[in-house]
Amino acid sequence: MKKFVKMGSVFFGMIALTVSAAFAQVSAGINPAADLGKYKTFAWLRPDVKAGPNPMYNSDLLSATVKQSVGTELLTRGMKEDEDAPDALIQFHTYTQQQRRTNYSGGFYPYFGGWGRWGGFYPYGMMGWGGGGYPYQTQYTEGTLVIDILDAKTKEVLWEGVAQGTLSGKINRIQNQINSSVRKMFTKYYPLKQTVS
Repeated sequence: MKKFVKMGSVFFGMIALTVSAAFAQVSAGINPAADLGKYKTFAWLRPDVKAGPNPMYNSDLLSATVKQSVGTELLTRGMKEDEDAPDALIQFHTYTQQQRRTNYSGGFYPYFGGWGRWGGFYPYGMMGWGGGGYPYQTQYTEGTLVIDILDAKTKEVLWEGVAQGTLSGKINRIQNQINSSVRKMFTKYYPLKQTVS
């Protein structure tokens, strides 16, 4: 019994660690009429930051991390920063919101019931492995990062990337989340071949 409870605690702990290590969802959309390969220079627009009451999420350091990470990806794709005569404009938006989730302690709630005469599906487990679980709530911060690439002349959106997930409570880990998510976003949805002339 103790062995199964311990395994359950480790299992759910691993899930929590995985969720906090990177944004859970990364996606992007490309304007079908856009030729991304023709854009060679870019400049930054003022970021749109909605960080809620926690000042940590409205940090100049995090904004700098986003700009550096996105800038690195654009440089890799043959673009360079030019504030005077940009072909494209880059803007990012951030939004954070406090959420609550229900967790369950003890056993593999709710998928395993007891064994023997009480075997079956029980929400909190009844005897055997799966028993002893109880619900408790934890608070976490849900974060969204949106990156827009716009045509500098028409202001038309050419490409938009979105990352969403649970944010870490430590600023250095949030920086890692940003870097990882931006890299995945561009690798999957803005491939290098699009800049080949």
